[in-house]
Amino acid sequence: MNKKGQKIKHHTKRKLKVNVLLKLLVFFCLIIATFYYLKTLPIKNIYITGNEQIPDVEIIETLNIKDYPPLYKLKISKLEQTLQAHPLIKNVKIKRNIFGKLTIKITESKILFFYKYNNKYITSEGTSIDNNDKYYGYPTLINFTPDTVFEEFVKGLNKIDHNIINMINEIEYNPYKNADGTIIDNNRFTLKMNDQNTVIIDTVNIKNLNLYNTIYASLGMDTSKGILYLDTITEDNIYFKSYETINNENKDETN
Repeated sequence: MNKKGQKIKHHTKRKLKVNVLLKLLVFFCLIIATFYYLKTLPIKNIYITGNEQIPDVEIIETLNIKDYPPLYKLKISKLEQTLQAHPLIKNVKIKRNIFGKLTIKITESKILFFYKYNNKYITSEGTSIDNNDKYYGYPTLINFTPDTVFEEFVKGLNKIDHNIINMINEIEYNPYKNADGTIIDNNRFTLKMNDQNTVIIDTVNIKNLNLYNTIYASLGMDTSKGILYLDTITEDNIYFKSYETINNENKDETN
């Protein structure tokens, strides 16, 4: 091969090496730029789902992200542990993407009622929350309830439609006693409803509370207020006695 051909060949090799070096340089520049982008990328959007009782602002403040800090400086596992410590959070999953989106998916426990005896809210998990004036509109269990009965009541109430629980204003532990004061049924409760009706229930038959709206409509309890005995309900019999009937019976007994 002549010298001219050798020069062309060496020139081509040098050109190829330069191209490879340029590509590598561009590649490393892209890696550095991507790393810098991710390192400095602020949170642009926060999406919170599954929270009904805990407001968004409380979650954001708990995680200390209200100033929208750099997304990829956050330790996701630590954020999840922080939220998991909240008494109303059963489970939490946090994800992020390269577009600045932080997604927080929450599974909450439900507040069932306020227990006046210890001044705490009781959740569907059986845990308690201090009364800090954050939560409103829940039924109040007004008196002390023995632990075993209390636990069964919480388990049973946890299976009741939450819309029906929200219809309860006041709960009283009210064991059934005979004339001499002997307790016959120590699992009994009296529920005062927001619609002015009263429901008698026990832990054994508490599932019947899910029938409340159906029974309410069928018995015309919107016009004739009274006491519904869901502890004695059968397929053939629903026992409801109006306040008017009860008052008339009491008058007859005194006359």
